[in-house]
Amino acid sequence: MIGSFWFIEILSNKVEVLKEKERKLLTQTKLYSMEIKDRMKDIDEISSKLDSIEEMIGLKQSPEISELQRVNIAQMTLMDRMYMLEIIPNGSPIKNPRISSRFGYRIHPITKKKKFHRGLDFSANRGTPVYATADGIVKYVQASNIGSFGRLVVISHNYGFETLFAHLKKTKVKVGDAVFKGDIIALSGNSGRSTGAHLHYEVKQGKKSLNPYYFVKWDLKTYESIFKKESRVKWQSLLMLIDKQKQLLN
Repeated sequence: MIGSFWFIEILSNKVEVLKEKERKLLTQTKLYSMEIKDRMKDIDEISSKLDSIEEMIGLKQSPEISELQRVNIAQMTLMDRMYMLEIIPNGSPIKNPRISSRFGYRIHPITKKKKFHRGLDFSANRGTPVYATADGIVKYVQASNIGSFGRLVVISHNYGFETLFAHLKKTKVKVGDAVFKGDIIALSGNSGRSTGAHLHYEVKQGKKSLNPYYFVKWDLKTYESIFKKESRVKWQSLLMLIDKQKQLLN
C-alpha cells in the first residue's frame, strides 16, 4: 500500500513538472508569435516605403517592350500562352468583379491617412466564392479573424509569383494544398480592419508588389498587354527560362 502511494506521488510530481514545462513553452510561443508579428509589421512598412520611393523616382513607369522581347512573344504558340495563363496569376478572383479601391496611394478608410495600397479591393457580398487565379500551392492560411487582414489565404505560384486574398468570411484550403486555377479557395467577408464586405487581392513576385489590375485584365485576347504595362517583372528573363524548361521536357 505504501509503495502505491509512493508511486502515485512520483507520478504527480512528474505531471507537475510537465505542466510547468508546458506553461513555459506556451509563454515562449506567445513571445515568438509577438516577435513574428512585429517583424511582419516592419516588413510591411519597409515594403510600403519602397513602393513610395519607386513611385516618386519613376521606377514604376512602363517602358516600351523591347524588339527582342517582342520577337520572343510572337514566337510563342497558343499552348505556350495557355500554359503561362495557368501558372501565372491572371483573371479575376471573383465573378462579376466591381473594383472599389485600386492599387496605389489612397486615403485609408479607417486611419484617414495617406498610404500605399498594395492590392485591389473588390466589392463583394459576404459569402461570395473566391477563386485561385493560377495553379499553385497554399503557402499560408489564417482561418481566425485576427490582425488587419482578418482571415486570409496566400498561394505560391511558379516563378516567384504569389497571390494574397484577405478579409475573408471563411477559408476553404489548408497549408500545403495543391490548387488549380478556378478552384474555390475561400468565401469573401468583412474580417479584420474593414469598413464593409469586400475582397482584398494582391499579386507579388518575390518581395515586389505588382499592380493586380494588369493581371486581372490579362487573357489570351490581351496577351501582350502585361509585358508592356507591368515593368517590375523581368519578363525577358522569365520567357527565356520558360522556353529553356520547355526544351528540356521535349
